[in-house]
Amino acid sequence: MIEAELPSNEPERLYALNQYQIMDTEDEECFNDLVQLAASICNVPISIISLLDDKRSWFKSAHGVERGAEVDRKFSICSHAILQPEVFIVEDTNLDERFVDNPTLNGDLNVRFYAGAPLKTSDGHILGTLCILDSKPRKLEPNQIEALRILAHQVMAHLELRKSHRVVEDSNERLKEINSNKDKFFSIIAHDLRAPFHGILGFSEVLETEIEDLDEKGIRDIAGYLRSTAHATFRLLENLLQWAMSEGGAIIYRPQDVQIEQVFQTVFEVLGAMAQRKNVAIHNDADPRLTVHVDLNMMTSVLQNLTSNAVKFTRSGGHVYLSAQKVDDEIHISVRDTGIGMPEEQIQEFFMRQQPKSNKGTDGEKGTGLGLLLCRQFVEKNNGRIEINSKPNEGTTFTIMIPYKPPIC
Repeated sequence: MIEAELPSNEPERLYALNQYQIMDTEDEECFNDLVQLAASICNVPISIISLLDDKRSWFKSAHGVERGAEVDRKFSICSHAILQPEVFIVEDTNLDERFVDNPTLNGDLNVRFYAGAPLKTSDGHILGTLCILDSKPRKLEPNQIEALRILAHQVMAHLELRKSHRVVEDSNERLKEINSNKDKFFSIIAHDLRAPFHGILGFSEVLETEIEDLDEKGIRDIAGYLRSTAHATFRLLENLLQWAMSEGGAIIYRPQDVQIEQVFQTVFEVLGAMAQRKNVAIHNDADPRLTVHVDLNMMTSVLQNLTSNAVKFTRSGGHVYLSAQKVDDEIHISVRDTGIGMPEEQIQEFFMRQQPKSNKGTDGEKGTGLGLLLCRQFVEKNNGRIEINSKPNEGTTFTIMIPYKPPIC
C-alpha cells in the first residue's frame, strides 16, 4: 500500500471545502438520487459522494453502504483520486501497488474496482469524488465514464446551490437585523432624545422670559436641571453614536496592554461629580501592576457605562466598588454596587442579546438600556464575557472576564 501525497493546494482546498459547510450534515434527497443513478448507470453495487477533509473521507450520500460513514484518509482511494483532474479508475486494486494490503479495501467492502469523478469547484479545488465501487474487477464503457463525470458535475451544482441558499439566508438575517436596529435607533431618537430637549427648551424659555421674577435659588435650580439634563442627553447621544458605529463595523478593535488602575482613574474623573451629587462613594481596588490586553477606548466605555449605572441605581450613602484580579487564565474586572438590584427580566434580556428595558434610577434618572447593549458588544469584541449577579435591595455585580495575556515588556 502507498499513501497518497497531499495536493499542492491542500490549505486552499480545505478552506474551500469549509466554505460549503457540508461535512457531517444531515441526509439530503437530491444527493441520494444522484448516487443511486450513478450505481444504476454503471451497473455497480456501491456508489458514494465522498468528501475529504484533513483526516478522513466522509460519505455525504451512499448507495449500497451506510451514509455518513467515513474512512481514514490514508486508506481512502479517494485521496489518490483528488490528485487527478479527470475520472480516476482502478480496474483491479489487487494489481495496483498503491492499494495492495490496504486494510479498508480488503475488509467488508472487498473493493476490487473503483472509479471516481472529481467534485471540482469553479476555482479548481477538488473537494472529493462521486465514486463507484465493485467487489470484482471490471471496465467501464466510455458512455458510463462520461455519465459519471456529468453526475459529479450535478453534485457540485447542488453543492453550489446549497451554498448560495445559505448565503442568501445569512444576508436576509443580516438585513432583518439591520432593519431592526434602524427601527430601534429611530425609536430612541424619537422618544428618548426628544423628551429631554422638551425640558431643556421649556426651562430655557422660562429663564429668558421670567428671569426678573426668579430669585437666586430658582435660577440655580433651573441651571442645575439644565446641566444634568444636557449631561444625560449627551451621554445618550454618545451611546447612540457608539452603538451605531459598532453595528456598522466602524469601530475598529485595537488591543494593547492596559493598566486597569489607570482605566479606573479615568472613570473616577468622569463620574466623580455625578457620584458626589448623589452622595455615593466610588472605591478603587486594583493592583497598579495588573494589566489586561484590551482595546483601551472600548474598555473605558464599558466601565464608564457600568459605573454610571451602578451610581444611578444606588441610593444616597451607598457605595460602588471597582476591582480587578487575575483568576487562573483570566482577568476579572468587577463593578459592584450596594443599590436596588436588577430585575430578573432585565438580566434575561441582556443574556438573550436584546436591548434591556431601562428603569428609572433612585433619583428618577432616565436611560434606554442602550449602554448595557454596548457593554456586551464591546466586551465580546475583546474576546471576553460578562456575568451578572444581583439581589433585590442588596446590589448588583457585573464581572467582566478577559483572557489573560502576559504584557510585552
